[in-house]
Amino acid sequence: HNVIIESHDMNYDSEQIDQNDEDADLAKEREVLASLIKKLKCEIDESKNRNKFLETSNKVLIDKLKSEIEDFKNKNKSLELSYNQSKEANNKLSKENDLLYADFKKSKTKLKRRDSIEYASEMELECAKVRCDFLSYKMES
Repeated sequence: HNVIIESHDMNYDSEQIDQNDEDADLAKEREVLASLIKKLKCEIDESKNRNKFLETSNKVLIDKLKSEIEDFKNKNKSLELSYNQSKEANNKLSKENDLLYADFKKSKTKLKRRDSIEYASEMELECAKVRCDFLSYKMES
């Protein structure tokens, strides 16, 4: 009889030990899970803070970029205006240059003609005619 009781007690003891082991395992699991949850909450908070910082940084960068774009547009308008004024001035100078070149060619042609023998002969004849007219006028008076 005693043997059976001992065996029953041993059975009970081993069940109790198993139950205690399971309880200890569950307690450890709870601790691990609680620790993991705590770490996750910290990581989530850090992530939220990082996201807020990045959002703020992005807003600053966007504002700076908008300002740079506005400056670029203004400089571009200014350069366009300068370009158009330069183009207009260049066109005027080009027309002036064309007129001066045409005058130069005319003058060159006149000079060439004056240097020619024919021109000299024409001038001699004209001078003789003027001299003749002068002498005629002088004799009449």
